[in-house]
Amino acid sequence: MSKAFAVTDLSVVIVNWNTGDLLAQCLASLRHARPALSLELIVVDNASTDGSAHGFPQEGDGLRLITHTSNLGFARACNRGIRESRGRYILLLNPDTRVLPGSLEAMLVFMDAHPEAGAAGPALLNPDGSLQPSGGRFPSLRGLLAIHPIIARFFPAPEDPLRRRDFSRVAEVEEVSGACLLIRRSAWEAVGPLDEAFFLYFEEVDWCLRLTRQGWKVYYVPQARVIHHWRSRTDPDPQAQLYHLRSQRYYVRRHFGRGPFLLLTAVCLVVHTCLLAMGLIRWLLRPEPSHRQDLRRSMQLLRVCLGG
Repeated sequence: MSKAFAVTDLSVVIVNWNTGDLLAQCLASLRHARPALSLELIVVDNASTDGSAHGFPQEGDGLRLITHTSNLGFARACNRGIRESRGRYILLLNPDTRVLPGSLEAMLVFMDAHPEAGAAGPALLNPDGSLQPSGGRFPSLRGLLAIHPIIARFFPAPEDPLRRRDFSRVAEVEEVSGACLLIRRSAWEAVGPLDEAFFLYFEEVDWCLRLTRQGWKVYYVPQARVIHHWRSRTDPDPQAQLYHLRSQRYYVRRHFGRGPFLLLTAVCLVVHTCLLAMGLIRWLLRPEPSHRQDLRRSMQLLRVCLGG
């Protein structure tokens, strides 16, 4: 693609937290994938302790590093990076990704040709090159209530027909993965920043929902391809399950209302009370350190169910 782009075409915002050498690999892939783009790279580090944010030049080559003294969460860090950006498009990119050559151009060419598009996502690939299905409908209440495999087994959520589509074709979808999400600056200005009440998880789903409610469209663009190390070293925090449940509860309360939120709370209380009781019995029978950790985690999850 040889189209000439205006300055600055694209601002890439990467939020880092203890991702080891994955961040360096991500940045290297961006440098190789930008032949005809004016590009700025913004890394927002949420107080990493593994040195991952200091293994590359902090300035120069279009790269800026913003450091926080504590982990402020994904949404808040993204918003900080976006406020510092100048590009007519903004790409939220996970540090556990590698952008394949031509992908950045492919997404921008598509967005330029589709002014109705507020956001887009690429084809995500596993490290072995296999497809990692992405882009679909917003989560249903039934799906959100299935917080445990047993519930999902007896009360399965309706299948998302978009997950059965031809992933080699462009598709209008409702939401795309926050692992690599491109948004038009004018769309961002219209819908506002990510909701910082989401510390981690569901923030991009909420963003896409707000976009579509304002009339913007969201697309899956398979001409762009990004390798994604899904749930690898980007999820090192043992609190991830707690963050997910908190964000899930907030999403349901915000977009489904009080009744569904109370129903989710009741389901959570039943499930995690049972898991706590099972964990207590297991620990009493075999007081191993792993069982004690599981018991502590169950207590924390139950506390989240009660609004903690």
